[in-house]
Amino acid sequence: MLHGVRFLRSAVAALARLAHALIIIRSSLLRLMPLCSPTSTSAIPAPWQQPAAAPCGSKKAHPPVGTALMALDDPNKDQLQALSSAQTPVVVVVVPALKQQQQAGERAVETKTAAASKAARGRRPPRLAIPAPMACAPGVDPFGAVADLDAEVATELEVQGEGFCLASRRGVRHAMEDGYGVITDHTVQGASQLAFYGVYDGHGGRAAVDFVADKLGKNVVAALAASTTASQQQQEQELSPSSSSTQPPKTSAAVEDEAEQEQVDAVVAAIRAAYLTTDREFLTQGVRGGACAATALVKDGELFVANVGDCRAVLGSRSGVATALTSDHTAAREDERRRIESSGGYVSCGSSGVWRVQDCLAVSRAFGDASMKAWVTCEPEVSRRRLTPDCRFLVVASDGLWNKVSCQEAVDVVVSAAAAGTASSVGSCKELVALARNRGSRDDITVMLVDLQQFISQ
Repeated sequence: MLHGVRFLRSAVAALARLAHALIIIRSSLLRLMPLCSPTSTSAIPAPWQQPAAAPCGSKKAHPPVGTALMALDDPNKDQLQALSSAQTPVVVVVVPALKQQQQAGERAVETKTAAASKAARGRRPPRLAIPAPMACAPGVDPFGAVADLDAEVATELEVQGEGFCLASRRGVRHAMEDGYGVITDHTVQGASQLAFYGVYDGHGGRAAVDFVADKLGKNVVAALAASTTASQQQQEQELSPSSSSTQPPKTSAAVEDEAEQEQVDAVVAAIRAAYLTTDREFLTQGVRGGACAATALVKDGELFVANVGDCRAVLGSRSGVATALTSDHTAAREDERRRIESSGGYVSCGSSGVWRVQDCLAVSRAFGDASMKAWVTCEPEVSRRRLTPDCRFLVVASDGLWNKVSCQEAVDVVVSAAAAGTASSVGSCKELVALARNRGSRDDITVMLVDLQQFISQ
C-alpha cells in the first residue's frame, strides 16, 4: 500500500512538472505572437483565466486531474484527492489557433492598406505655391500687361501716314509684340529738318517694345539737339580772335569736308547714345523681356540706318535693285560669336538649326534682357548714305517678314504695286504681310514703307 501511494505521488508530481513546462512554452509563444501578427490583439487566456469547472450534475463537468487514477474504494482516497486538488490543472495549447490569428491579422493589414491606397487616389493634389511678383517700378507690370493687351492691341493694323505707310498683323502668340514709332517734321535748333522711323519686335511680353517705341525716337532727337549745341559752341571757339593755332590754314574744300565728316560722326554718336540711354532707362524699370529694333533717321539729305537684333531695313532703288542697309545680329554671325565668347558667354546650335546665346536667346543684340546683359548688348550698328534721286523707298520690317521673304522679293512687291498705281500706299505693305503668312510665317509681322523721294531736293 505504501508503495502504491508513493507511485501515485510520483505520477502526480510528473504531471505537475509537465503542466509547468507547457505553461513556459505557452508564454514563449505569446511573446512571439506580436512578431507574427502585429495587428492581432487577441491572446490565449492564461491558466488562471480558464473557465471554472461546471458544477456537479452538469453534462460538461470533467473530473479533476488524477481522479481517474483513484479507485472508488481506495482507503487513501481522501489524501489523493487533497494532493490532486492542490496541483495546477493541465493547459492544452492548440497551435492551429495561433495560425488562424496570424492569418486574420494579415488580412486586416491588407484591408487597411487597400483602404489607404483608395483614399490616396481620391485625394486632391496639393495647392501650387505661386511665387510673389518681381519688384519693379511703381505702376509697371513686370510681364508687360500681356493679359490685358489682347483687347487693346488690334490683330491687324493699317496706318497711312504722311510719306509712310504701315501694315501689321499678329501671329499665333497670345499678344501682339511688334510696335513702331514715327517722328516727322521736327526741327533741330531752328535749322535742320529731320524725320525718324522705327519698327520694333519685342520678346517676353510687350513691356520692352512699348517702352522703346515711346522713348527711342525722343532720345534720338534729344541727343541730336545736344550734339548740335556742342558743335556750334566748338565752332564759335575756333572762330574767336582769341583762339590761336599754329596749324597752317586749310582750303575751303578741306574745311567743308572736315565739317561734313564731323557732322556725320556727331549724328552717328547721337544715335548710339540714344540707343544706350533707352536701354538703361528700360532696365531701371525692373521688368522682364526685350526688343529688337531697326530705325531710319533722315537729316539734311542724309539717311542714317541703325539696328539691334533681327529687324531689317532694305533700300529700294529706282531700277528695282534691293540693298540691305542692316545686318541681323544673331549668334550665327562669326563676329558676334567671338564677341560673346570673349565676354564669358557661349552660343549653341539646337536641333532646329537656330543658334542661341546661352541656349536661350536667338538674337545677340537687343534692348532689355537684363539677365543676359553681359552678352546681349544694345550697341547698334549704324550706316550712313547720301540720298540721291535713285533712292526710291525704304522697307523697314520685323523678322516675321524677313524669315519668309527675301530683300529682293520685298522690293519686287513694292515695285509691282507702284506699277499698279499703289506706290507708297498701305496696299503694298499688306501684300508683303500676306505673302509671309502664306509661306508659313506664324510670327508677328510688321512692315513699314517710307517714301524717300520726299527728302530729295528737286
